[in-house]
Amino acid sequence: MPSTYRRSGSRSRSTFGSYSGFSYGPSGSSWGSWGSSGSRRTGGSKSSKRGGGSSNPGAYRTVCNNLSQKIDSFKTLYAQTTGPASYGRPTPGMINTFANWINKGAIIQTCSVAQVSRWARNQHKNFNPRNPSPNACKTVLCSKFGRSAIKAVCKGKGGTFMVATTPTVNGRSFCFPK
Repeated sequence: MPSTYRRSGSRSRSTFGSYSGFSYGPSGSSWGSWGSSGSRRTGGSKSSKRGGGSSNPGAYRTVCNNLSQKIDSFKTLYAQTTGPASYGRPTPGMINTFANWINKGAIIQTCSVAQVSRWARNQHKNFNPRNPSPNACKTVLCSKFGRSAIKAVCKGKGGTFMVATTPTVNGRSFCFPK
């Protein structure tokens, strides 16, 4: 018989047994009990004690790809802030804007002025290949790849353009063709 003790009044509390639907002690409860193999039975199913993940390495492939793209994008931003710059580098505010785009899921790619000029030859007759502005570059890239794929463009060091793009376009990974 469970031992009880008295408080003021007529209340008594059991020190061993059940209390408000939960079971204490060696007897099993109605919603879970520990088996001898180190696993817990819950509602008839068996679950592991550890919250470990899948043993299948392919299950992490998409997560690893996303992390790799983010790391590469941050490395691109870092490269814009270090070393000598022959033309000029982006402002700290622009670097911060691109870092926010990365946090939202965009990837950062660089594109040369010559490549943008090749894409602009057919459609944009007013494009100045000698000194293109970031807005003109964004117009060319948006007409080539779609407005939803290109998020932001700015001049980078070494005469390149930094472009924030979506990771995929039409279900395929997006990378500027060389």
